[in-house]
Amino acid sequence: MVDKERVKCDACGKSFYSKKQLEQHRQDAHSAANKNSIVNPVKKPFNLSHSHKVISVIGAGVVIAIVGGIGLYYAMAPHAVFPAAGSTIDGIQCNEVEQLLFHIHAHLDIIINGVYFLVPSQIGITGKCFYWLHTHDESGTIHIESPVNRDFTLGQFFDIWNKKLNNDQIFNYVVNTNNPLTVYVNGTKVPSGMNYRDIKLHAHDEITLVYGTPPATIPSSYKFPQGV
Repeated sequence: MVDKERVKCDACGKSFYSKKQLEQHRQDAHSAANKNSIVNPVKKPFNLSHSHKVISVIGAGVVIAIVGGIGLYYAMAPHAVFPAAGSTIDGIQCNEVEQLLFHIHAHLDIIINGVYFLVPSQIGITGKCFYWLHTHDESGTIHIESPVNRDFTLGQFFDIWNKKLNNDQIFNYVVNTNNPLTVYVNGTKVPSGMNYRDIKLHAHDEITLVYGTPPATIPSSYKFPQGV
């Protein structure tokens, strides 16, 4: 993963493993600036005689972009692979509809050797049901939607994602002298003696997992959309 070509955001300098991640970051972090920079295009007269060619070219381009995007996504992203659909994980059920009695959001950033790692959409959503911890998109926002008001942890989210997380490992990256694993909550470093899996997910927390080489700056907050 870390040997793949990296791309950087022109606005803030953050590095990502793919253009897909970079575009998602731009939408999440710089959408307001992007909107302010839009220039109204000059309309050109439509030439009916070329319409079929234009449609054919656009159609081919869309197919290529979709196929290429899917291939890149599956090459880059750590995907959610669930146990039997609907089975309870760490005491967390998977219900047919979202449970909104207790409804908060936290944000997760994962940085591997200085590069932001994609948190996939649809973690905890099987197509048949919704786990109380899940994601809807690739922004890194964790939705905590439960029928009971209780604490939920980072370890539970990773178990629902079916990915490794403990103080000695994240995904397939094992901690060693040159590659530590450090966790920050709202910009504050979590003591290494604490079990990272036990970190509680509070409303609007910014949780950052850093493996290996750290980035220039550690995120201390996340700008959640209004009403989230």
